[in-house]
Amino acid sequence: MLSLRPPWSNYTGHIILSAATDEQLTLFGRQDMISMNAPLPKIPEYASIFEYCSSHPEIESVNPQTASRALMSAEEIEGREMVLLFGIDADLYRNMFPENLDLLAGDFSKPGEEGILLSEVVKSQFEETTGRSLKPGDRILLTGINSSSGMKIRELTVRGIFRFKQSNPQLDRVSLVDINNLRILEGMAMTPEAEIELDEMEQSLLGDFSEEDLFGDSPGDVAGTLLVEEAVPTGKDLSLESMRGLFGSLYERKQFSQTDSGAWHFLLIKLKDPGRIAGVTADINSFLSDQGIDAEVSDWLSFAGMGAEMVYSIKNVFNILILIIAVVAVIIIMNTLVISVTERIPEIGAMRAIGAQKSFVRRMILMETVMISGIFGLIGISLGAGALGILYLSGIRAPNFFLEVIFGGKVLHPVLSLQALGISLVVVFIVAIAASLYPVSIALKVKPVTAMQSV
Repeated sequence: MLSLRPPWSNYTGHIILSAATDEQLTLFGRQDMISMNAPLPKIPEYASIFEYCSSHPEIESVNPQTASRALMSAEEIEGREMVLLFGIDADLYRNMFPENLDLLAGDFSKPGEEGILLSEVVKSQFEETTGRSLKPGDRILLTGINSSSGMKIRELTVRGIFRFKQSNPQLDRVSLVDINNLRILEGMAMTPEAEIELDEMEQSLLGDFSEEDLFGDSPGDVAGTLLVEEAVPTGKDLSLESMRGLFGSLYERKQFSQTDSGAWHFLLIKLKDPGRIAGVTADINSFLSDQGIDAEVSDWLSFAGMGAEMVYSIKNVFNILILIIAVVAVIIIMNTLVISVTERIPEIGAMRAIGAQKSFVRRMILMETVMISGIFGLIGISLGAGALGILYLSGIRAPNFFLEVIFGGKVLHPVLSLQALGISLVVVFIVAIAASLYPVSIALKVKPVTAMQSV
């Protein structure tokens, strides 16, 4: 069953750290079509940041993460499906989000194990497109393309099929892949920063050519003179060792092709006390400033993606509507009390004539209003809680895409939180007190003699 839960407990954490940038990034990558294939900036000095955040007394857990897009296909099968990828460390991810997934088949990836946990939605769409079923143990191809590393293809084993317990259309397309393979898809390799130095022989082989000599159209250009017109056999055997020698040191090639173990796009941070977001953010920013690290910290909503932003925008609209309803309720209750006080003017005048003070009359009307509002407010809350209980058991199915975004899935199972209950009671009493102010002022303006004349 899907239940409504805050996104920070589902896939974002409370705070998210990333490289400092002027671009609008989310956990899903860039959202604009123009720069979608550009590589995301990596967190600088990741090891220092991870150590500081892991040892912070108010931080419960941290989870490094990377994001990418790829085309999913299979050998000898026509058709591809676009998939969003979260590159994760399996241990750290499950530690931060122990209950955010429903595993439908297979098993979670073990620490250090390569493979992909495939989204149920992506699996279904791939099967519909290709006509081939997917199950744990099958092999798939992921083709990643970005502007810095070009095209990369990886063959991965499907470890399991899952769905997020609370999701949205954007999150539905996310699959979880081991970080090593995602780094390869993103081109996060350990490349040398020093300039390549050529010895005298290598320089002599290159010669003193200009760009025009190499690529020009003149009859005497290098491209024309260096073309082999006829192959002459030498009579010598070509061994495997001599072929390997053409490509230089195997050790150096492996070093340059290794992925960067400290390459992460985001660091998700979950706090022990969500009320301490501002304080912990200030601590991390102070650490980054002292260490001269060009990184920044943001709240979870900034990185949660379009689905979460839409939901919270709609939530704000609903809050405004509820505020308008509360104002209307104040007016209705106030008019009812005005009628009640007007009918009791002789009674109030008699009490004033025998010595009742204005404060007594004020307290009397206020207590009556609060008691009536409190009793019927509790009755209303009880009826609402009962209705929510029935809806939780039966579920509210979203009839369209718009409501799927709001519900966080196809079916909503609403629950009554203690926070909502407390807020409702407070609102009831505030409305009652506000509605009683004007009727009380009318009652206190009546002179005892005038009031008793109408008895």
